[in-house]
Amino acid sequence: MLRKITALLLIVCLLMGTAAAEGVRRVYRVGEAGDFPEEDALFELFVCPLLGADCMVLRCGGETMLVDMGKANDYPLIREVLTDLGVEKIDIAFNTHPHDDHLGSMTQIAADYPVGQFMTAFPEDFTGPDAIQKSTVRTLHDLKIPVISVENGTQFSLGGAQLTVVCRPRVFNASSMPNPMSAMLRVTFGECALLLCADVTGSTQQLLAETNEISADIFKFPHHGLNSVLREFLEAIDPEFAFFTHGSANTLEAQAQLDKYGIPYDFATWGVIHLATNGEYWLVDQQLNEMGVRLTEKYRGQ
Repeated sequence: MLRKITALLLIVCLLMGTAAAEGVRRVYRVGEAGDFPEEDALFELFVCPLLGADCMVLRCGGETMLVDMGKANDYPLIREVLTDLGVEKIDIAFNTHPHDDHLGSMTQIAADYPVGQFMTAFPEDFTGPDAIQKSTVRTLHDLKIPVISVENGTQFSLGGAQLTVVCRPRVFNASSMPNPMSAMLRVTFGECALLLCADVTGSTQQLLAETNEISADIFKFPHHGLNSVLREFLEAIDPEFAFFTHGSANTLEAQAQLDKYGIPYDFATWGVIHLATNGEYWLVDQQLNEMGVRLTEKYRGQ
């Protein structure tokens, strides 16, 4: 009898330990948790403060990467962020899809900075409304910048961070729409994970949630937060924090969904968002601009 009780207690302890492990908090705003030890290596992401366009700067192990490049007229702001960060070269420029709000500044960036390679999940000759793939790739070839093709499951590294491409199978035709075919990136560093969701839409969200590992502590809300996401997609990510590459006035439906799940979030239009991790936990900070200072109390003071 004693052996049975002991065995039951061990099972209960194991189950409690598993639940506790699964419930470990990893994401904190600056001030909620201690600073990283000085000797720790870090992975960092900076979200450029653009309205309805994507450009993110990733740094790790002395290497720098861009995920998307905003619109053409966003370049002065993108360059300001790069200058503030002391960026002198870009090792990898990764484009999720060739819409002009994700690829627009690439040629200007390539003219001003050494670029190690450009990664794309789309054919070099891809065409379509608002797609600027052909002209961009032609310029990159003229500048002798390698153009690398990626697909679902492609893996590569940035310093000590591991990145995995997550997207639909690569089948393109004249009717292919860029948003559903856009390439997400799952970044892992130690025990921490980040998911950059590009502009993936409903059917793609369903497929990727069923066929790929997409869990993450933090995620970029797809398609600038213009619509909510599928419940299955959000639950497969199971995030602690989200951010919008858009503003607070344009993302109300998505905000309501995150509020329902108790997931905090920031808006890129309020100022540069800074995410950093040592592989054990994240610290989230934002350099509030005038708009951010004015609106932050309304959203964060609730």
